[in-house]
Amino acid sequence: MSASTPPSRWLKFVLRGIVVLAILAGLGWGGRWMWKQISPGLFGNKREEKIPTARVKPASISEEIVAVGRLRAVFSTELRAEINGRIMKIFAADGDGVKRDQEILKLDQQDILTQLQESDRNIEASKLRLQKARREFERQQDLKNRGLVTPKDFEETRIALALAENDAAVYEARAANLRDKLTKTIIRAPHDGTLLLRDLTEGQLVTSAASQNGGTLLGEVADLTALMVRTNINEIDVARLKVADAARVRVDSLRNMMLNGEIKRIATIANESVGDRTRVFPVDVVVDETDPRLRPGMSATVMFTLAHVEDVPSVPLSAVFSNADSVRYVFLRNGEGFEVRGIDIGIADTRRVQVLSGLAAGDEVTLMRPLEYTGEIPIAKPAVPPKPRGKRAGT
Repeated sequence: MSASTPPSRWLKFVLRGIVVLAILAGLGWGGRWMWKQISPGLFGNKREEKIPTARVKPASISEEIVAVGRLRAVFSTELRAEINGRIMKIFAADGDGVKRDQEILKLDQQDILTQLQESDRNIEASKLRLQKARREFERQQDLKNRGLVTPKDFEETRIALALAENDAAVYEARAANLRDKLTKTIIRAPHDGTLLLRDLTEGQLVTSAASQNGGTLLGEVADLTALMVRTNINEIDVARLKVADAARVRVDSLRNMMLNGEIKRIATIANESVGDRTRVFPVDVVVDETDPRLRPGMSATVMFTLAHVEDVPSVPLSAVFSNADSVRYVFLRNGEGFEVRGIDIGIADTRRVQVLSGLAAGDEVTLMRPLEYTGEIPIAKPAVPPKPRGKRAGT
């Protein structure tokens, strides 16, 4: 007898399907209704109501060039060995105050002393040979005067004397060179200052400054009573700076410290930046003040103030737009909508820009482009002639 599915099971299956379809249909209708309610506020004709705006208001603005660099002593001298050698003794420690000609470290002298001892013996031997050659020459000269020696024998004697004199001079020169090398095994302070010694150990090998890589840098002697920051300024901004311009220096590790400085040097030739291969000019800014917490090598931020204005009409930077003709304009609120208004601007900082003409105090401008304005906007420059763009700092 074959089994058959009871009618009640088929009825339950159909009812469950109808319920699932009804739920899905309800979710779809509810989602569509909710989308219709919120989409106009996000994308539709309500976008203009959501555009952020700002009003023209007075502000103080400083146009600045900001660069980074490192602290260093205005007057310092690097310490490098003039000969290859091994460090035998270190007499001073990093941070010590040193005087001119004070011994800092000594290289191994044994090899030079051995060569110098050999050279001294060669000098003594050459002196004896020279005395012998001179006596023989004097004897031959006496015989020549009496006609008892041939010209050939006399000439050989004269040559022997000249060679002996030459050998003696060569040995003397070698000894002088060795004595000079011996003095170079002592590294001394070139002038008064603070010793900034590298991490050196006794027994370490060092190469001379004449080697291909410039030799081992042992440290430097620096005058820490006068510090400066060397920074690099790109070729566009460097033309706006000049020697004696004021600057402000903030040491990154001492956030609450702001130092005054002055440009002492602007390089006349550019270097190529390693990162983006742009042309930059080294600029030295001497710091007016000193502090015991300041150390050479600290990172610093340098700010050059190019111009400064007080209480001038201004708008946020994001409110100003520009077209292909470099004409600046804003979107000015006009009733319920917006209109394009050309403006002339002055100096700007990182937040606001000075408005010279085209807007009045209290005018409301957008911080983004309204929806109805798309593509390039043709607009003429303002007819009002521009006013002075601010006073240069320090004038």
